[in-house]
Amino acid sequence: MRRRYADLIDVLLAEGEPQAAADCARLAVEQGVWRDPLQRPVHYLPSLDPVPVHDPADFWFVPYLEENSRLIRAELERVLGADDNGFLPVEEPLLGTGDWKQVTFYEGGQRFDDACERFPVTAGIIEAIPEATLAGPGVVTLSRLQPGSHIVPHCGASNARLRVHLGLHVPQGPRMRVGERTLHWREGSCLVFDDSFEHEVWHTGDTPRVVLLMDVWHPRLDPTVQRLITEDRGSLATRVRDFMRAQGITRVEDTGDAILLHPDERVETLVRRHMRQADTRVIDLHDEQTVRQEPDGPDHDG
Repeated sequence: MRRRYADLIDVLLAEGEPQAAADCARLAVEQGVWRDPLQRPVHYLPSLDPVPVHDPADFWFVPYLEENSRLIRAELERVLGADDNGFLPVEEPLLGTGDWKQVTFYEGGQRFDDACERFPVTAGIIEAIPEATLAGPGVVTLSRLQPGSHIVPHCGASNARLRVHLGLHVPQGPRMRVGERTLHWREGSCLVFDDSFEHEVWHTGDTPRVVLLMDVWHPRLDPTVQRLITEDRGSLATRVRDFMRAQGITRVEDTGDAILLHPDERVETLVRRHMRQADTRVIDLHDEQTVRQEPDGPDHDG
């Protein structure tokens, strides 16, 4: 029920129907799906009070991060002096306009060694916060948002966690709405908020905004529930396989130049049928002509 409501509200927001989305969210609250129309996680624990923004002083690691922010920023400037060096586009389809990239250190308790090796000082600092790293509930990233960007309204998947932002590069212009509150970053300071509340970000400044982002367990989460959530998420390999199955992918190959995806029988049959109906050998979403014909030639896989 929550997933269906969340998907419907996301579609209404994407279609520019905020009032219809708000009405739908209020109906869900009336039916007991959520307690607050602006807090709409799919994985929801009603025992946790709906509080969109938390006091950073309540978390032991905030002074530690703020004391080390200059070291993290100095390393960031050294590494970025050469090139993007590992910053990749954020995978989630949340960017309305602009450019949003990240370097991922941890995800779901999985350490990404390549990022930690490129940013050893930052990695060493965050590894001292176990509730965000190997035992963490989500991600730890460096998040870089370019001027002119807009991250559309969305809700995080779970209210069992909170999100922490440490400001590293903060020009004039970026701001974030969490629920009904508007927040501004400050260099060397942390924000702590519940990303299961609807939130969005605008950057109207002139230079990139960079924050260290990390997810931590909600401080009022029962330790038994935390342990059950951790045990249930499975290994990284299991999560990758589950994702592939959900997308209809049976095999993935990285050739160095391209990623080759092999669809399952259902997806392959569907794609072949549509391509025959369109009388085309190639469908390229990056092409101005979304569907174009190619001369006969060898069959292409994938």
